[in-house]
Amino acid sequence: MNNKKISFLHLRYFILFMPFLLFSVLQASVPLWAWERELELEKEQTYQATFQVGDVQKELLFRWTLYKNYGLVLHIRYDKFNHQVVLYTDYQRNSYKILLGNSTEKRAAPHLVMFFKEFINKEEKAYLKLYIEGQGVSVLDERISPSKKKAQDSESTEQDAG
Repeated sequence: MNNKKISFLHLRYFILFMPFLLFSVLQASVPLWAWERELELEKEQTYQATFQVGDVQKELLFRWTLYKNYGLVLHIRYDKFNHQVVLYTDYQRNSYKILLGNSTEKRAAPHLVMFFKEFINKEEKAYLKLYIEGQGVSVLDERISPSKKKAQDSESTEQDAG
């Protein structure tokens, strides 16, 4: 009889705290994006953005140079520091995180997360998604350099006309 009473008590506590536990897990797993951007870049096409981090402006610049064996080679420069990474579209290797500001607590510091979504061979374009997680960062300016193919096409059209 005593064992039944104890197991019923455990069950009651389990039922009472299960919704709280589920809610906590769900809240912890959902990132809060302060900013997001979808990009499509051709080879050697450059994305450039200027961020305001506190009182300081910092620059992000990146491009991809090679797509081989399902890996996209990215050259990234943020705050005068160079990174070279290879991203894949599978879940474990599809993202790269850059700390945007200095903070004593790393989880509270804002950071940029880059996701490699897909590569289309026919178009020779890489599709990426950028997110900023955390507070204290704003995007002041962003631009994408013109496509090399479009520049070559316009040059050949001008030569044909002349």
